[in-house]
Amino acid sequence: MKTGYRIKLLTILALILIVLTAIPSLAGEKTDTMEALKDALKADKKAYIEQYMQLTQAEGKEFWPYYNSYQFDLQKINDRFIKLIDDYAQNYKNLSDEDALKMVDEYLAIEQDQLKLKELYFRTLRKTLPVKKVARFLQLENKIRALVQYELAARVPFIK
Repeated sequence: MKTGYRIKLLTILALILIVLTAIPSLAGEKTDTMEALKDALKADKKAYIEQYMQLTQAEGKEFWPYYNSYQFDLQKINDRFIKLIDDYAQNYKNLSDEDALKMVDEYLAIEQDQLKLKELYFRTLRKTLPVKKVARFLQLENKIRALVQYELAARVPFIK
């Protein structure tokens, strides 16, 4: 793995860790610090994507508006996921079967919505960009998502 590539991923991971660590303690509160961290994460993520997409100037003109739109739509889904984690963190010790079922249903709906979003943007982007570059974008997004999922899996306790 290239050193620069690893450093970028580690930087993004560090920011993700900071944001994830703060989530349960904030319990829905919005703070300037959290917003600043999210903005930093978005900027680092965009720089990471830009570095590895290797777009021509013409491709960039096509790609970046879709990227920004995708990130906006993805953030709505991520906000639902953060709310689900917050709810879980506050209640995991005393969840009823009904509560657990609702949380699982919401988790599965979030996963489906993420997949639908990827499919929509893949179909749209491949009309204007080479398919390999669109596939690379999905790979980059998946690497970042895998980091988040890994950290969540390590930090989220089992239901009691």
